[in-house]
Amino acid sequence: MTITTATLDRASALAKKLVDIRRTIHANPELSFKETETCKLIESTLKEFGYKTSVVAGTGVIAEIGTGKTVVLRADIDALPIQEKNEKPYCSRNQNVMHACGHDIHTTCLLGAAKLIADNPPKSGRIRFMFQPGEETINEDGKAGATLMMEAGAIKDAEAIFALHCDPRLQAGKISVREGAFLAACDTFNITILGRATHGAYPEYGIDAIVLASQVVQAMQAIISRRKSALEPAVLTIGGIRSKTYRPNIVADTVEITGTIRYFGKPMQDLLLSEIKNACSIAETLGGSFNIDVHHNTVTLMNDVNLTNLVRSVAKDVLGNDSVVEANREMGSEDFSFLSQALPACYFLLGVKADDVLRQIHTPLFDANEEAIPIGSAMLAEAAQRYLST
Repeated sequence: MTITTATLDRASALAKKLVDIRRTIHANPELSFKETETCKLIESTLKEFGYKTSVVAGTGVIAEIGTGKTVVLRADIDALPIQEKNEKPYCSRNQNVMHACGHDIHTTCLLGAAKLIADNPPKSGRIRFMFQPGEETINEDGKAGATLMMEAGAIKDAEAIFALHCDPRLQAGKISVREGAFLAACDTFNITILGRATHGAYPEYGIDAIVLASQVVQAMQAIISRRKSALEPAVLTIGGIRSKTYRPNIVADTVEITGTIRYFGKPMQDLLLSEIKNACSIAETLGGSFNIDVHHNTVTLMNDVNLTNLVRSVAKDVLGNDSVVEANREMGSEDFSFLSQALPACYFLLGVKADDVLRQIHTPLFDANEEAIPIGSAMLAEAAQRYLST
């Protein structure tokens, strides 16, 4: 029996306990930066495994084992403002809050890895476990959870970091990964279109902000198809539009538009933001005005070549030679990207496909194949141990 096979066997022996933990977290989801009970559960579980813990960044948790060369394993712990529609005994008990992105799985996988490593500590080096709040949004100061954890010293003296994310498109027993740019950078924008209000019976005395906004939206929709190279990936999505007034007999003077852009480099970011501004200038041409507020949420997530090859090797040893699926670049984003810019990193996707229904992340029907949990635990534990042995 190889060491890596033994790791998976030991993880599988923990399956019942890990599933119970996952279901407890799933049934009691908490929104970003409000993960108080989740934090307590993580702390108590780690202490049960023999760790000393530190609570940082409000509801983040850090624990570690060993000394010397340091590698970090990270999981995010927050949920989303979504009403779950699954009919399972472990469904969310919290109205309009759900673990729809699999952070309950990520947290449980890392707790399982912590148990595996506690039972088989590294002969040299240090493994740090980082349970991060607030991946899904930013706080009132405009900071992501990963940034807060870095400011709290979560990666101090570390030389590498690993993390996983659920992939409901991929069968349990498989992982997906690529080196280099993996996930896109993300900006969000809020546009205010300003016109002049008037009575709906006399539109000639006003400047209709709804008409202006409609023209702006139409122009923005042509940016991706006509203002950039088809060889360079980018996304522009308008996620919401609303007028200040919502009455049948008032010509609105203000309309708000919100959306996101995704891209893989600063030249594309600059192009998209410039073209959005150009599109908005239509409002001025038609007699109105506009304001744009842009927030740079995340940077491009970069996977280190050597760490990615290490993860591939671990997966083949733990799960079999056909277990690794080469990933494409994804237009989703993650604040793990900040960590990947700070030190060598590898972020890989864990297959969790539950059934024949595509239970996509960020939807009310998301769910995961719980057989993937010990696999994720074994992958994280073995990646950290193998890194320290190289």
